[in-house]
Amino acid sequence: MIRWLKGGLKLAFALVMAAAIIYPFMQENPIQEAKELEVWQEPSKLSALDKADQRKLLAKLTYPDHMPAFKPVPDFSKFTDGLKKKKAFFDYLEPYIERENARLAKLRKHILEIQLKQQAKQNLTMEEYAFIYSLFDEFKIDMMDADEAGINELLLRVDVIPASLVLTQAAVESGWGSSRFAVEGYNFFGQWCFKVGCGTVPSKRRPGKYHEVAKFPHTAASVNAYFYNLNTFYMYDDLRILRAELRKKEGDFNPEKLAAGLGRYSERGQHYIDEISSMIVATHKILEDS
Repeated sequence: MIRWLKGGLKLAFALVMAAAIIYPFMQENPIQEAKELEVWQEPSKLSALDKADQRKLLAKLTYPDHMPAFKPVPDFSKFTDGLKKKKAFFDYLEPYIERENARLAKLRKHILEIQLKQQAKQNLTMEEYAFIYSLFDEFKIDMMDADEAGINELLLRVDVIPASLVLTQAAVESGWGSSRFAVEGYNFFGQWCFKVGCGTVPSKRRPGKYHEVAKFPHTAASVNAYFYNLNTFYMYDDLRILRAELRKKEGDFNPEKLAAGLGRYSERGQHYIDEISSMIVATHKILEDS
């Protein structure tokens, strides 16, 4: 997890707040927007910068879209029409997924701009170095420099996950939003935690196992944790490598092909991959018809 110098960070935020007062003509409010970041997304190098560069760094790291208004999990079990239920489920989750992907696309754009500067043998600014090292912290990259190797490792992790793949996994893992883990803890992706009391103890937990099914305060936190998990956890190295290969070969990546990297998401392995891959086709159709 990101290590913090809390006192310095608070001071830095106070300085940037003062800058916002001094420069009221600036439309962006990165200070306010930074409040929507999770703890691990907050910049770790902010206090090393002057006030102007602090604003630039926060503007790069924040979400381009605001947090969707809070909505409790609908009672999807009340739907008698299967297609309407699926559309309602997708409509509920899609804004959160789009928000995460929008931020990842924004971060990736800035990384690629820095990569071009390096390839042109141009010096990076202090703010650009701070941006790269903040992302190293956020995306759990240790012992790397802001050089070609470090940028390439970032590009492996800082990338979008197709909405159709995310929605399909959510449908499978949450029983179309009707599981008790989704209803009681906003957990749509079957995510585990390993601290006593961090979640709900699954009724079928095997002897000797200590995991719980994580509880989240709201849907945005659940979706955020899912993206963070796939983009940082070592178990999904293969998924990230496959995503990079598909992007390089095809200029994009086919969600059905990308699902092949999810073998370690479930104990079902290849059977899980096959289920997700086949369902993605139906998910696409529902999204297109909506």
